[in-house]
Amino acid sequence: MIEEAIRKLSLLLQGRIPDKFDPGNIKEENHRMLAEKLNQLFEFFEEIDEFLVPLSKGELHDIRIQPRNFLGSPFKELHSRLLHLTWQAERVANGDYSQRIDFMGDFSEAFNAMVVCLEQKETALKNKIEELEKALFFIKKLEGILPICSKCKKIRLEGADPYDQSGWIGIEAFIAERTEASFSHGICPECVKALYPELKNVLKKLPPDHTEGL
Repeated sequence: MIEEAIRKLSLLLQGRIPDKFDPGNIKEENHRMLAEKLNQLFEFFEEIDEFLVPLSKGELHDIRIQPRNFLGSPFKELHSRLLHLTWQAERVANGDYSQRIDFMGDFSEAFNAMVVCLEQKETALKNKIEELEKALFFIKKLEGILPICSKCKKIRLEGADPYDQSGWIGIEAFIAERTEASFSHGICPECVKALYPELKNVLKKLPPDHTEGL
């Protein structure tokens, strides 16, 4: 009996699950009790082995360890936390960036940093979408009919009283307030002729870069 127990324990230490004893064939009570305890130990290790193999492959469902198997308690705790981590990852995938973990050391730091990064990128994306939507709205307005003064070219603001001068603004101000465009001012040749006829012959003699902005 003792020799057989040593052999079976040696197999267990080699990572192999030995066959159980048959207590009915053991006459001495102490040996029979030892056989029963060893059988329980073998059963515990077999259960843990059957639990860890699918767990190592990421299979988290339909695996169990009996409550009385105290040797499996750390693995049951790990299994529970992995199930919760899976749920948290699903929540993050659905946009819940409040999820954090704190039980897996370096992995926890990497996971939490990933969640923060995803939140920042989504916020930036939403801001960019909002900017584009505003730009699209403005473009659609430009594609429509803008009430503009036929003389001074001021634009009447939407909803403003046509007879209230404060509701009319210059076209430069109108565009500058709604876009990132800026203006530089010059004067076209026809306006030079109309407004400054005395400069007509002078401007012809100047190189193009000297008349820029006039």
